[in-house]
Amino acid sequence: MKDKKISIFNLILYIIYIFSIIFFIFKGEYGKSGLSAICLIILFVLNKLYSKNYPIIDKSLFIVGNLFILSSFLLGSCYNLYDKIKIYDDFLHFWSGFITVKIGWNILNFLNIQNSSSKIIILILLLFFGLGMSGFLEIIEYILDVLFSKDTQSGGLKDTMQDMIDALVGCLIMCGYFLKKINQ
Repeated sequence: MKDKKISIFNLILYIIYIFSIIFFIFKGEYGKSGLSAICLIILFVLNKLYSKNYPIIDKSLFIVGNLFILSSFLLGSCYNLYDKIKIYDDFLHFWSGFITVKIGWNILNFLNIQNSSSKIIILILLLFFGLGMSGFLEIIEYILDVLFSKDTQSGGLKDTMQDMIDALVGCLIMCGYFLKKINQ
């Protein structure tokens, strides 16, 4: 483990996920228990990658990525925050724009491309990566709807387009942040 704060962060998430698995089993909501278990597995995998110094997952991405999994899968889907907070889905898609551009930035950093290419090329790559990931997430939502009779895209095309716009705004803001970082 990298440091004590990360260890405490991980412990809290492990407790939350294990508690949720048990809680939903006792409620007879096995789908939610399974989704909680998937969150636990994702935490374990991200933890292993981070502790092995996997170059794409730095400390900030590790923390924010885990908070996003907690917020979307567990709080949003299992504890129904998507239904309880009207803008919750919009917020998460906006936030995903930040995360996907950060992943793209870390990949460029690993490949040492951001130091050898023009600023405009880097920004275009980051924006396209972020939007591509956003499109991929929409495909996953569609597959969940079809395979598991879920209602993640209750508004159909309108919901999909709003989600893409939310992610685009997040991507543009994060690209602006990295443009400033390149200029320094």
